[in-house]
Amino acid sequence: MGSRSSKPKRSYNVQPVGQRTSSATTIDVQDKPEVKTTPSPSPSPAPTSATAGKPPAAVEIDTKLVPVWLNESQFVDILKANVPQFSKIRSFTVKPAMGAGENYATLMLRVTIDVELTDKQTKNVSYMMKVAHDSPEMQQMLQLANFFVSENAAYTEVLPKLDELYKSKGIDIKFAPSAYKLDASEEPKLANTVVMYDLGQDGYGNLNRLECLDLDQTKFALRKLAQFHAAGARFVEVHGLYCDMFLYGMFGTNKELGKMFMEQFMGPLFKLFLKNLSTYKDGEKYRQKFEKFFSELGTEIFNLIEYNPDEFNVLNHGDCWLNNLLFKKGPNQELLDMIFVDFQNPKYGSPAQDLLYFIFTSVKIEHKLKDFDFLIRYYYEQLVEQLNVLGYEGRQPSLRELHMQLYKYGTWAVTASFMVLPVVILDPNSAATMENFIGDSEAGDKFKNLLYSNPRYREQIEQIMPWLDNRGLLKVYEAPVKIDPILTVDEKSINVPDSDKIFDWLNVSDFGEIVASTEPTFDKIVSGTSELATKPGDNYASILLKVDIDVQLKDNSLKTKSYIVKVNPNHAIDFSAFNLFPKEIEVYANYVTAFEKLYTDAGQPVQFSPRSYRLQKKDVQVEYLILDNLKSVGFKMCDRMKGMDLEHTKQTLKKLAQWHAASLKYKELNGPYPEKFNNGIFSEQTAPIFKAMLAPSKKTFIETVSQFEGINEFKDKVDNLFEVYVESIIEDAKIDDNDFNVLNHGDAWINNIMFQYHNDGQIKETYLLDHQVGKYGSPAQDLYYFLMSSTQLDIKVEKFDYFIRWYHENLVESAKLLNYNGFVPTLKELQIILLKHPIFGPGTVCSTLTICLAETNEDFKPDLLMSDSPAAEALRKTTYGNERYKAHFELVMPWLNKRGLLDADNFAKLQS
Repeated sequence: MGSRSSKPKRSYNVQPVGQRTSSATTIDVQDKPEVKTTPSPSPSPAPTSATAGKPPAAVEIDTKLVPVWLNESQFVDILKANVPQFSKIRSFTVKPAMGAGENYATLMLRVTIDVELTDKQTKNVSYMMKVAHDSPEMQQMLQLANFFVSENAAYTEVLPKLDELYKSKGIDIKFAPSAYKLDASEEPKLANTVVMYDLGQDGYGNLNRLECLDLDQTKFALRKLAQFHAAGARFVEVHGLYCDMFLYGMFGTNKELGKMFMEQFMGPLFKLFLKNLSTYKDGEKYRQKFEKFFSELGTEIFNLIEYNPDEFNVLNHGDCWLNNLLFKKGPNQELLDMIFVDFQNPKYGSPAQDLLYFIFTSVKIEHKLKDFDFLIRYYYEQLVEQLNVLGYEGRQPSLRELHMQLYKYGTWAVTASFMVLPVVILDPNSAATMENFIGDSEAGDKFKNLLYSNPRYREQIEQIMPWLDNRGLLKVYEAPVKIDPILTVDEKSINVPDSDKIFDWLNVSDFGEIVASTEPTFDKIVSGTSELATKPGDNYASILLKVDIDVQLKDNSLKTKSYIVKVNPNHAIDFSAFNLFPKEIEVYANYVTAFEKLYTDAGQPVQFSPRSYRLQKKDVQVEYLILDNLKSVGFKMCDRMKGMDLEHTKQTLKKLAQWHAASLKYKELNGPYPEKFNNGIFSEQTAPIFKAMLAPSKKTFIETVSQFEGINEFKDKVDNLFEVYVESIIEDAKIDDNDFNVLNHGDAWINNIMFQYHNDGQIKETYLLDHQVGKYGSPAQDLYYFLMSSTQLDIKVEKFDYFIRWYHENLVESAKLLNYNGFVPTLKELQIILLKHPIFGPGTVCSTLTICLAETNEDFKPDLLMSDSPAAEALRKTTYGNERYKAHFELVMPWLNKRGLLDADNFAKLQS
């Protein structure tokens, strides 16, 4: 809540960098061993001339203030990395960076270094260094929450990326000073330090905290805060969610730790505030409310810091008050820039945290209350502008929603007012120490009494208390307030007659909750229609309905939302044993989103499939999926009878490689996949079903292909393939943990892949559909199945090895991007894997490819191929004997035969 780092501890008063204090002791500079560092870029000061032959200057150190373990050798690598032509250190000066009473939690030092360059010139370099106090209280604090870890992570891992988001838009914005991580291997105490570029040498400094900010200064700060928040929101879209320390704050998910902190460190503050309450005008009026508020704060803090993914979230600074803001002024005292410092407690969540914290600690009393709504609106306008500048794609909050969040998270205003504000406006005082601030000693009580008896504080809190009370903010909510007026639907506004029924279990009105989840200004459903989404032959194991929902928005405009509803077919074959829908529901719910998050976290977002939805009602007995209709946003399928050309094939293989790589990383992070993914649709349980399905087809297939050119070379092998096909796939499905395994899509054929295009016809996006038969095992399954079923004839064989190389390159690249630490085969090893797992090569040609190339009409029924009737026999002859299939068979089967992939009697041997 900022209480551990909210004190006026870093007053960056600008001093001439070259000033020296005559009271410091003098030590000669000696060469020291180099220390490894991890530097960030920072500006280099301009060189100054050095006097020839002048002896090295002395090191000036006030030994009473500077840690004895701090020395110049620890800065050598920073200087090497950031000062061109660095030769050696000429002088090394360390001084406190602020006056007495300006520091509580840490010791802030200014480190000034004169360096000699290789051309004998000198440069003056200055750093700010934050060091932990060597006290029991500090050690206890660091055990609860080591804010040096979070601050270094913010400076090195997050803030440069926020700057880069603006830079990518051609805008030069810097949110914080460059920072450097010192190597703690030789001096462990360096781990609890933060080293930053000294912005004082560039003219930055604090404004007067006792006076607080006027209206123009506040607006200037709010604009920079809006830029920071916009970048923090966009960061998630580009790089994925922040790490846990920024998601959960200083206490993580340990509620007991939070309660302990409240009792042990904040308890004395509560006591002294309540003691002084009677001295404030009408203070006793609020005593019971404050007492109850303080007693519940240890629990409420977790409602504050637990971010809600359904709300608009930003990266909060977390300690956004005046001394953590550095301003640069122009010649006429106009503000030119503002930069944040002190990132000890950044927190991803509602922007209400920073807004309330900043306004109630750092704005003049004549503006923080009277102009509160104006300031929020100003911030909001700046935020929206900056979100648009950065290309933020998420749902932006309305001003009304922002105000609702300010109520929901209003506790930040209360805690800022009684925990931080009294420190901000207290005159500098030598008693202002960490021990006195959090301790329960007589000296500590005396100091804290100064905080709350200060006339400057009394003037403000007497105005703030009624404002907080009038807004209901002195009451801690027993449960989080739900803010989702835009994401929910008033059921009374939906009045769809029973004639709009789609299935017995599904009505048009059921789509209200789905529309509302993605359409911020949804008002009501006007009408809905449904029809078959696919032509005969385009889908076999499911029925796909296209459902169009006409909706009215809150501005009375109309819009059509389109969805695909996927249900079990009602035909002769019972697919329940294949576990299709449970598996697909799990893939969409768990793996699609998880795999996409891996890439988002790695900084290169990838989307694999359309968004899926589940209805809230619990009485649905059928298995179903509801998906976005990709056709409504321009996605198309390739013509299955023509097959994919070179570019479509490459894009599909790239997406499969990304999927496979994500499956590797996911397993590395989360362990094995559920047992249901050990088998595809072929298993010991389903083997009799498949054998019965194939039996009627075998005779017709062999008779038909026996007329094809070149068949005599391998006719017996094709005949044998039908005999061992099911057993060979089941055998191939057995997982060898020593082999290279991925989560295969399992049904990657042309009708399960859709493409979106740019205006010039180039492929923009590739999505994978139909995750019903996912299978953990060799990638040979997906590679053979896709390439044999879905590519154009002229590239299917000629480009096969090229496609495998292309896939492999993308697999390696994606695995590296995701920091996968396990085994990835070489290209040669991958080719060997394809030879070890051959069944999906010829098996696909003799099964799925026949459906891909079949010309269908309204009477075409795929299940008819598996039945035993004159009509079925006629359909089989037409399907197997068409010229398209004949051409593919005559090209591909000899090629497979030459690779030994038709030797069905060797399938089991090849896998051993």
